[in-house]
Amino acid sequence: MLRARLSRRYLRGVVRACLTVAVLIWGCTSREVPPPSQSPVDVSQRLAALEECIARSQRAVTAAADVGVSTGALAPVNSSIADAQDALDEAHKLAQQRKQPEAAERATKGLEECDKIGSMVAKARQDTAERIARAQLASAAEERIVQTAACVDGARQVVRRASATRAKSTEVAAARDALDSAEAALKQARELLAQNDPKGALWRLDTAQAECLVAREKAATPGKAASPPAKPRRSQ
Repeated sequence: MLRARLSRRYLRGVVRACLTVAVLIWGCTSREVPPPSQSPVDVSQRLAALEECIARSQRAVTAAADVGVSTGALAPVNSSIADAQDALDEAHKLAQQRKQPEAAERATKGLEECDKIGSMVAKARQDTAERIARAQLASAAEERIVQTAACVDGARQVVRRASATRAKSTEVAAARDALDSAEAALKQARELLAQNDPKGALWRLDTAQAECLVAREKAATPGKAASPPAKPRRSQ
């Protein structure tokens, strides 16, 4: 009897120990929590946001084209809009198939890419504005070169006539120096324009024009020939 009681007591202890261990193991084991399902309302909001972004991007492209942005400059933008539209279509199909998480993910990625289109359009417009401004400066520089070249040619003739009659005049010497400066500045302006630097060309043309006018003015001013240095007097 005593041995039987001890056996039953031993078995109960073993069972309790096993149950305790099982409870501890179950409590410590990490359990994967299933991801929350995407609500249809949230998916609809993302789809609507993507649709609005695409429409806004298309309006920006139209406005950019109206101010002179070329089709080639807008080609990357139109390609991005097409990609965003594809993402929208795929997200709609996934939503119709009740694949809400996949639809939300596709719409979110499409929206992230679509949000970059605005900066792309802005850069295309800025590049176009800079190109137009540079072309206008180049056209102005070309006109100024023609005008300044005519001024230099006229000044050269005036200086040549003055040199024939007043070769040693101080005014003629100053006119020659100014003419040399005008010709050098005109040459630099042509080189800068050839290097696609119309702003620098215009700056040098200002100098050339100013020196050209000085040369003509000095050459046309009557003056006396430079007198030779006075000889020292002899003491008587």
